[in-house]
Amino acid sequence: MALNPNLYGNGMPIVFINEIFVLIRDNVKFVVEKIPGAPDGMTKTKWKIYFSNVRMVFVADKPTNNFIAFDMPLLYVRGEKFNQPIFHCNNILGLVEHVVLDNLHRAFYSTYSFKILFKEGGWFSVLL
Repeated sequence: MALNPNLYGNGMPIVFINEIFVLIRDNVKFVVEKIPGAPDGMTKTKWKIYFSNVRMVFVADKPTNNFIAFDMPLLYVRGEKFNQPIFHCNNILGLVEHVVLDNLHRAFYSTYSFKILFKEGGWFSVLL
């Protein structure tokens, strides 16, 4: 998980080697607590999600302070659950671990819970 990953001028994440974006969706509500640098440690803005074979990148429609984007490597996501309710939008719940360098102790970094709500278009309706 990384705060403010590198982006192109148009807001699209800079692609890693062998990374392929398979879904881009506007008007996503992304809720995650304890984000360093975010006001009150939470975010409640609308997002654009870029989903690839490596990670999920959330880019804020209206950045606040120095908080522009959030990156979640898929290897660090666990306990995810996809919900497709009848009278509400599709959503994904889960946990994401903090990416920690080898020389740092993982116990100092907490696990983040997240929720992704697809307000327009659902999850699988548009693939690149």
